[in-house]
Amino acid sequence: MNCLQNLPRSSGLSLRNFTGTTKKPYFPVVSLGMTKFADQRLSIVAQVVSGSESSTEKGETEKDAGKSDTYSNDMTAAMGAVLTYRHELGMNYNFIRPDLIVGSCLQTPEDVDKLRSIGVKTIFCLQQNPDLEYFGVDIGAIREYVNKCSDIEHLRAEIRDFDAFDLRLRLPAVVSKLSKAVNRNGGVTYIHCTAGLGRAPAVALTYMFWVQGYKLGEAFNLLMSKRSCFPKLDAIKSATADILTGLKRKPATLTWSGDDCSTVEISGLDIGWGQRISLEFDEERGLWTLQRDLPEGHYEYKYIVDGVWTCNEFEPITSPNKDGHINNYVKQVLDDNPDSISAAVRNRLTSDDPDLTSDERLIIREFLEAYPDEE
Repeated sequence: MNCLQNLPRSSGLSLRNFTGTTKKPYFPVVSLGMTKFADQRLSIVAQVVSGSESSTEKGETEKDAGKSDTYSNDMTAAMGAVLTYRHELGMNYNFIRPDLIVGSCLQTPEDVDKLRSIGVKTIFCLQQNPDLEYFGVDIGAIREYVNKCSDIEHLRAEIRDFDAFDLRLRLPAVVSKLSKAVNRNGGVTYIHCTAGLGRAPAVALTYMFWVQGYKLGEAFNLLMSKRSCFPKLDAIKSATADILTGLKRKPATLTWSGDDCSTVEISGLDIGWGQRISLEFDEERGLWTLQRDLPEGHYEYKYIVDGVWTCNEFEPITSPNKDGHINNYVKQVLDDNPDSISAAVRNRLTSDDPDLTSDERLIIREFLEAYPDEE
């Protein structure tokens, strides 16, 4: 299966095909590179691009600038918001709280010392290997340097870039690992993905909501007042409800009728728009089928038949989005009993501004403490 971040970055056509299926409302521009930070503790960021450039360095900077342009275009298309990241300008970040920073990726071992100088005790990396390879970040050198230091720890908890569903599924494990690290190390925690605009702010927001006692809306307002970013709130709400309703899944079956094609795939659904999954052909019935156990929620998807993106007219279809695109969708996957306690909990926690009861906070914290440690 093709992950969106594994697609050739030079191919705009492929990404338009993927992103043309999503509903994208209008959002203001978010631009981060070398920004002007209100917090004077962040003045160290300016040092990243200070000093003269050699001709080699200049060439590398120009190369990174081109990669940044492509990455920003990909991110904007996939996330549904106009987002800009300038890797060539160095690491950028914001204090959300005195003990919590959200930022972009470390690029060199020297960045470790920059973070140590402002009290960071835990570096929490959400990038996958393809993210690191795209910008040529040597994560091995960074981790090797961290291991030589006695006052800081580097941890990885990978989440797929541009994929809200993967974020939803991974949040319990990721926030469990984060919470344990904060308890162990104290001090300031630095959470980062590649640009620090999607995954990292979402994880920080979830940590504030689940562990630090904030209402989700309160935490979101604080985050946005410190850093312009685009965390996927629906993923956080769904992950919260998943924990409190027992991580339930419901079976769903999708079909495509016809034996006049050689391949039928689906994108979207629970795998994200950056991936595809193949349907199996049943010769006796002349049907292509896919059976999937889905967590509770609403899912949109589209068929790719012999490479052509299309909707199945015999399955529910959305209204056109602002770009005129339509998708198939699975009717709300919910508890069999709409009047059950779990259905009521999910409805409340996926509303506009959900909060947790004291009992729910205790359940989530106990869940995070008991969650098995990842390698």
